[in-house]
Amino acid sequence: MSHALRRAAGVAVLLLGISVALWMTFGAPQQWQGTTRLWRIVLGFSFIGLVTGGAWLMFPDKGEPAGLTEAEESA
Repeated sequence: MSHALRRAAGVAVLLLGISVALWMTFGAPQQWQGTTRLWRIVLGFSFIGLVTGGAWLMFPDKGEPAGLTEAEESA
């Protein structure tokens, strides 16, 4: 996946997560009871996953350790 496409997807997922969080805070029915109350909890955790996934898409881990460089390791 190209870098620009990955960043665009990350921004889209991040905005989706933020919009779900705002809806849960200001727009979701506060009087949900029973099973629908459990769905509210699931939605609450899903926005945390969306925000985390969006940040991961925008700033991927390159798999390189943050320690010494090759020149420093050989010395």
